[in-house]
Formats: sequence, C-alpha cells, structure tokens
Amino acid sequence: MQTLREFLREYAAKLPPAVMNGRLRRVLANPAHTRLYLETEYDSPVPFADLTDAESELAVRLKLQALRILCRYPAEQFSIENLPELFLSLRRDLPMINGFLEDAALALNDGVLTITLAHGGAEILEETHFRTELARAVQAVYGVQISVQFAGDHLHISEDEHTQMQEAVIAEMPEDHFRIPEPPQAPPTPQFSALPPDDAVPVTPDRPDKESLNIVYGRLVKEKPVSVAAVVSQVGQIDGNAKKYAIAVEVFGKPETRTLKNGKNLVTFPVTDYTGSVLVKLFLDEQKFADFDMKAIGKGANLMIYGSVAYDDWDHDIVIKPAAINSYTPDRRTDDAPVKRVELHLHTNMSAMDAVTSAEALVCRAHDWGHRAIAITDHGVVQAFPEAMNTAAKWKDFRIIYGCEAYVVNDLDEQHVIDCDDPRSPQEEVIVFDVETTGLSPKNDRLTEIGAVKIRGMRVIDSFDTFVNPERPIPQKIQELTHITQDMVDNAPSEKEAVEQFLAFCGSENPVLIAHNANFDTSFIRQVFARHQMQHPFVTIDTVVMSRAVLPELGRHKLDAIAKHLKLGKFEHHRAADDAFMLAKIYLKLMERIVKERNLTRLGELNTVLPPVDPRKLRSYHQIILAKNQTGIKNLYRLVSYSQIDHFYKKPLMLKSELLQHHEGLIYGSACEAGEFFSAIVDGKPDEELCRLAKFYDYLEIQPIANNMFMLRSDKFPAETEEDLRNYNRKVLEIGDRCGIPVVATCDVHFMDEKDGIYRQILQSGSGFSDTEDQAPLFLRTTDEMLEEFDYLGEARAYEVVVTNTNAIADKIDRCHAIPKGTFTPSIPGAEEDLIRITTEKAKSIYGDPLPEIVQKRLDRELDSICRHGFSVLYMIAQKLVANSEKHGYLVGSRGSVGSSFVASMAGISEVNPLMPHYACPKCLYSEFITDGSVGSGFDLPPKACPKCGTDMKRDGHDIPFETFLGFDGDKAPDIDQNFSSEYQSESHRYTEELFGRANVFKAGTISGVQDKIAYGYVKHWL
Repeated sequence: MQTLREFLREYAAKLPPAVMNGRLRRVLANPAHTRLYLETEYDSPVPFADLTDAESELAVRLKLQALRILCRYPAEQFSIENLPELFLSLRRDLPMINGFLEDAALALNDGVLTITLAHGGAEILEETHFRTELARAVQAVYGVQISVQFAGDHLHISEDEHTQMQEAVIAEMPEDHFRIPEPPQAPPTPQFSALPPDDAVPVTPDRPDKESLNIVYGRLVKEKPVSVAAVVSQVGQIDGNAKKYAIAVEVFGKPETRTLKNGKNLVTFPVTDYTGSVLVKLFLDEQKFADFDMKAIGKGANLMIYGSVAYDDWDHDIVIKPAAINSYTPDRRTDDAPVKRVELHLHTNMSAMDAVTSAEALVCRAHDWGHRAIAITDHGVVQAFPEAMNTAAKWKDFRIIYGCEAYVVNDLDEQHVIDCDDPRSPQEEVIVFDVETTGLSPKNDRLTEIGAVKIRGMRVIDSFDTFVNPERPIPQKIQELTHITQDMVDNAPSEKEAVEQFLAFCGSENPVLIAHNANFDTSFIRQVFARHQMQHPFVTIDTVVMSRAVLPELGRHKLDAIAKHLKLGKFEHHRAADDAFMLAKIYLKLMERIVKERNLTRLGELNTVLPPVDPRKLRSYHQIILAKNQTGIKNLYRLVSYSQIDHFYKKPLMLKSELLQHHEGLIYGSACEAGEFFSAIVDGKPDEELCRLAKFYDYLEIQPIANNMFMLRSDKFPAETEEDLRNYNRKVLEIGDRCGIPVVATCDVHFMDEKDGIYRQILQSGSGFSDTEDQAPLFLRTTDEMLEEFDYLGEARAYEVVVTNTNAIADKIDRCHAIPKGTFTPSIPGAEEDLIRITTEKAKSIYGDPLPEIVQKRLDRELDSICRHGFSVLYMIAQKLVANSEKHGYLVGSRGSVGSSFVASMAGISEVNPLMPHYACPKCLYSEFITDGSVGSGFDLPPKACPKCGTDMKRDGHDIPFETFLGFDGDKAPDIDQNFSSEYQSESHRYTEELFGRANVFKAGTISGVQDKIAYGYVKHWL
C-alpha cells in the first residue's frame, strides 16, 4: 500500500511527518474535481492540528477548493481520550456544536457513549443530528459501532442563549457560508469529514486516447476508467447486484482456458492497475473462441476492460465479466533530457532477496532512454554479467559498466587496539571511562553522565562520576535504558564543566583513555572540545578490539557478555560509573593475560603482539566497485572469489587490505548510507576523519532523500527531519570539494518502475523485515527526475552531480568483456598423453591387443576430437577424482550424456559402455559384436560361452553415438556430471586443491559465488 509521503512526494517535505506516514487506501473527488478526499490508514491517531495544516497546504499547492484527509485507525486505538480530537474534526462540518461540548464528561460502557453536558444545549445538538453523526464518525474512523446518549442537569438552554450562540457561530463562519439555499424538502443531513460526500467518486486513472484503443472483444470502450481499488471497495455496497465499470489494467498472469459442460469456453486471467487486482472471466461460444486473439491478453498486455463487477461464488473472489476489451499501448516514461545521466549503482534480480528486475530489462530501459552506459552492481556477486553482456552486445553506442556492491570489512583501522605507538608501560597510569548520552549522534546529542576509574600499577586507585546537564530533554527510551531521569541532571554541571572536571581527574597532559567501543565515547568528548574551543590530547585504547583478539572464542563482545564469560559478576549495565568499574576489571584481566602470554612491555605494542582479529567478526560496510578495463575485470573476479571462499560469514566479505592490493583497473565508490563514509557523517565524525575516509574512494555518492527516509522512522539514527537528510548529502559535497573528490548522484536501483516496489516488499517481508510497507522508491529515474530530486542543491550543482560527474566516471571506463570469446580450457602438462595411455591400456585389457577394428576406430575418433579441442585435461581431472574416491572405498555415480563417450568409459569416469552390443571374454579377451541392429543393448543378449576357451562371456554395449556428448564436430564443451558420496565430498575438494593447486580448482569450475561460466571460461585467464 502506497504511503501518503510517496503519493505526495514533491510536497511531502513541508508537511507534518505524522500525516505523511499514513497509508493511502483510495483517492476520491467531487464530480467537478475541485474537492479531493484522501482515505488514509494510520497506526495511531494523528493530531487534528497536523491534519488541518496538511490539508490547507495541499489545497493551496494543488489549487483545490478543499482537501480532506479521511483518517482510518485500528479499532484498538478507540478510547474516550481520543474523542476530543474527533469533536474538533466534527465541528468543521457541524459548526453549531461549537461550545456545547466544552467541559463535558464522557463515559463508555458496553458500546454506549454517555456525554454529560456541562452547559446544556441538547436540543441544538439533536437538531444537527450530532449523536448520529458522532456514531457514524466513530464507525468510519475506528470501525467501532457505538450509540450516543446525553446526560446532565443542564440539557436545556434558554431561547436567548440559543440565539446568542447562533449569532456567535455565524460570526465565525466564512463568507461563502452566507448564501440563500433553496428550501429543502426535508431537514438536511450534515456530512462528517471522516466520510466522503455522496457525490464523491474515485479518482480515475488517465484514459488512453481513443485512437490508441484496439478492439479485442466487444466494442470500443468509451467509458472513463476507475481504479481497481475503488471498484473492489464498491462491490460490498452493490447489494448483490453487479455494477458496470471500466478499468485500465495490465495482465500479470498467464491466461487460462477451459471448456465447460455447456460447450462454452471460459477464459480467465488476472489484471491489476497497481491499486488493486481482479480476476477477469470471459465466456465465449465455439465460434467466438476460435476468432478470439489470445495473444492480445497475454501476460504484460495493457487492456481497457468494461464489464460487470460482482463477487463470484465459484471463485470466492471479486471478478469482472467483460462486455468489451480493448488493448492499448500505455504512455511510457522517457528520458527527454538533451544530455542524459549514467546510473552507477544498480541491482538486478541476482541481488538475492533484495532486487527484482532482470539485467536484460534494466539494460534495455537505459538504452531506450538514450543513456550511453549503465552499471551492474549486485550485492557481493557478478552473476548478472553474462545476461547484461549478451543484451548489450547488439549495440555499438552503449556499454555495460561491470561492478559490484561489496560488503567491505575495514581490517586496517578496526584491528588497532591503541591509536598510536605509545611508549608507556602497562604499569603506568591509565583511565578507564564510560559515558551516557541522550542519543547516538555525537553532533546532535549530549552527555548525561561521565564515569571513570583510574588504574596505576595494574590496580584501581581512584574513581570519578558526575551527571551532566544536557540542556535538553532526555528521550523517554533513553531514560528507561539508563535510568537517568530529567530531574537527576537538571542541576548537574554543564557539559563544559563536567568534561573539565573529568580531565582534571585524568591528571596527565596526555592521558591514556580506555573505553569499550572507544570511538563512540571519545567522539562525544571531542565534540565538547569543538563546541567550547577546548584542547586536550589523549591516547585511546579500545577494549572491544582487545577482547576480540584475546577472546576469539566469544561470538559477541558486548560488555555484559565479556563480564559473564570472565565470571566478573553482575552489574548495572548502561550506567557510566558501573560500566567503568566493570570495564576496569575486564581491562585488568585481559592485560594480565597479554603481559604474561605476549611479553608486552609497552602499550604501543598492543597492535603488533596480539593476533589479528578474525575479519568475519568486524562490522561490514557497503562499497561500490567498478571495473574500468580488463585488468579491473580480473581484479574484480579475484576479490569476489576471495570474499566467497575465504571470508564468507553470512555475507561474502571483502577486506579493505585486499581492496588496496587489487586496486589496479578498479574504481571505488562510497556507496549508500550503509557505506563507511556516509556512516561516519551520520555518526558526526569530525571533518579530519571524514577526509581521511573519503580519500580511499575515487568518487563519493549521494542519493535521493526518499531512499533514506527509514532513518526518520528509526531511533538508531540522529536524523529527525527531511532537512537533516538533505544536510547529510550537503556534507558529502562539502567533503568532496575539500578533498577534490567528485560526487555523483545515483538511484540505488532495485526495481524498474516505482510501482514495482510491491514485489520487493513481498521479498523483504519473507526475509523478516519489519518496515516493508514503507518501501523506499529505489526505481530507475530519468535525468529530469534526478535533477528534481536534487534541486535543493541549486540548478548548477544538481546538474554537476546528476549529469556531469556520472558521465565523467563513465568516460574513464573502457568497453570491457565480462566473458572473453573462447573457452580457455585449463592445461595440465601431459594430460593428452596420460588420457591416451590410460584409455588404450584399459581397452586392451578388455578386448585384447591388437584391438578389434570396431573398438580401435571408436577410440581413435574420440581421442582425436577430445585432444584436438583441448578437452583432455577435463577428462583427466574427472579420472583422478573418481580414482581417488574409489581408492578410499566410495563409488562415484556418473550421469548425463557423458555415458555416450567410450573414452569416459575406458577412463573409469562412466560405467556405461557406448559400443555396439557385444560379448567379451574376460579370460582370453575374445570379443564378438552385434552390428545388424537386432539387439539394442548388450544386457539383452543371451548367455554365451567363449568359443575359444569356454569361459562365460560378459555382455555389454548400448550402441550410443559419441555425437550425443560432444556434437557432430566433437567441439562441444564436455559436461561431466558426477555424484560423490556426501561422506567423501570434503575430502574430494581437499584432494583437488592438493592435486592441481588453487588456480586449477578455479579453472575446473569448482568456485563458489561466481557463475560457472565465468569461473570455467575466464579465471584461468588471470590466475
């Protein structure tokens, strides 16, 4: 279901967030389309003031007389506490109720709402049908049925009071209320704002031009279409009688046909307009069915259908039975910009359980729009390359940029326990500290507590603790987590005073500060320095990294988990003083072990004496990698292979050290909000740190703020408004300018068109994501759409990041081939000679020496073809693997067309003998072949004794042509399928690597995460 923010995307920035988070159910309008009604679902009631602000703003922007947001809430949200907001909304349509409900007491018992009026006025409220309208409003808004009654000592008011109240209400009315209505035949029924007026109709999709309609069935559809959602919502109000509608839809399933008992043919197919879906049922007699064009209603067809809609008892669903079906070509989005952008961040359906569109479709769309190139950057894999390459092969003016969005582990920075080579010994003074804060952002949040412990001579000698006045409210969730309430900090020192006291406790001019996840704690201290022009150098030790190195057996290295593992007792987690004391115990335990086992003499040696941390336990970040030439393609395949084989942990991880080692031919981009650089901006890291991180990349990336709206819904991020999201992008530009690094704007494409987001929503729902309904608009945008997304940067700057810089990156990239022409079969010295020797010796051991002519000819023909095309090494790989498995007592089963190869049979790869049916004596090696075709398989031959020695002969041969396996010219790449015992498979892989070396394992196609074609056809080219 589309959110109001997505529906009103271009206006959403200036509207209350609480209103924009609603889910749009349907859109209605009056016949003149001067008043619009948005029926919207919310999880909890929205303040009336926010609603009116949004309605007024939208009415002005959309140039409407009025706009109403018809709120719908869950039934469990209904309570008498929410009724005053409902009264405010009701008063807009019933102005006469103004004042009568003030100070009224409300009671709800067994579905009866009792309103005790404090100031009388029941008669006037009855005249306005207030009780009925309030009950209707509760039913419409909350789906709850109630009845309303009045109570109180002052139900009545005097005639003078009545007149005075009427005059007061009239005085507040706008001028357009003063008109002389025609005398009504009956008392008018007011219309509550939660319900659309009776003359409101569903807002309809644009009707295709009549000239573009082609009659498929019936007549030309002249009626104006309405949305499927509106049609479906009306079915329950038709009282069982079908009503006719026109709908403009797309067929999303394969049509099915069935012949009924009465001789008619039933054609059914599902259609959608992406507001809802409905089943089409068409009944045709034999002649009409013969003339009916089934191709016109195939999957993907766009149709205008006019027919009756009703609930179908047979299908137990709502169906439309057409009176007319027209096909048409819908308007397609086009990129009409004179100079087009280039998309550098795009996912295909090879990004598992994340993206939904094929590489072919995305490449074709970019080419149709006139784009000169497009990047393929799937998550951790390169499996879409062949499809993209083959799709673009027919165009000379378009090229594929081959890339990947990698999961990168910063094994360079996050391996450091201490941030400098400090000469002090472990016996000297250090400070273990912890902070509590109002949130996670050092820049936007503030300190609430500092706790510290002083250690000297490996013993605790002093402690420090102070609350800090954050000079802002502490969020309720933080209060519940830390148990630090507002009254505890109101009279505490300011942040400047508290930090000065902390530094005085530290004593040293350059203290060693020890913290758990030290970057977080020290970043808040540094932000206080920056805000108050303070300076005080310090050295940092991070106990998280220390724990990972010393306690690799732990899966989690949170403070409480380490304390439990080391049996240090319980403590009140998330209080600075208690955390600092516990961390001091942990530090002493770990340091004692390091000094004893690693002979540590200086703190600066912590980075060298400790074993490296398993990179799989470090945090991973997203990063874009683009190949700019064939060398880059090779390095990209290397990195992907290493990530899949050496560093796979939940995801294929790439090490930053390996990225530096294999940078040649590659372009590195900073990626999305999950990238290390963007994450540092969100975390409020200082500019010096941002510049250091930025210099690793060849370009920096920004995306539409709608991609990051999830930050505003989560308490894990400091962003509170859409302007905060824009400021993140502005910060990227600022750092890019400061460091001389270009900034590009990308879509982070996960699907083709905005409507396709529903498919990704389904995928993510199945993966357990909780916010799938708030789907980010990760669709492929045109140049003008992207320029509009970044108009807040100014026209010139938006053009630079959207068009100029993306094309500049594309200019650096050569036309590359993901898979070069040719097979690039692996090579093992002596493979041909070994294969000829093994097969010839085996054949002679069965059929004698010299070989019978029929055997010799078949063997020679196969060996000639296999050796000439370079396939002998593949036979030898399979032969050695099978021989090794059987040597250890595990049989290997072969399957597929390899059974037609006599060489495979003689090499021991296959158990099937493809020669003509024959007898073979195991003793004297006499053989006899049946060549007249009278027998299909040697297994069907009758038993027979050898005419030379009298031994029972073996019966074999199945008369299978060799061409079945390698084709008429013998040039087909062999496909040898073998089933190894599950108990022996790991040993088989080990033996393969031992026998051929890692490179040849890759060459043989036994590579994980890279498509077999790439592994088989190209890895040998670079290893």
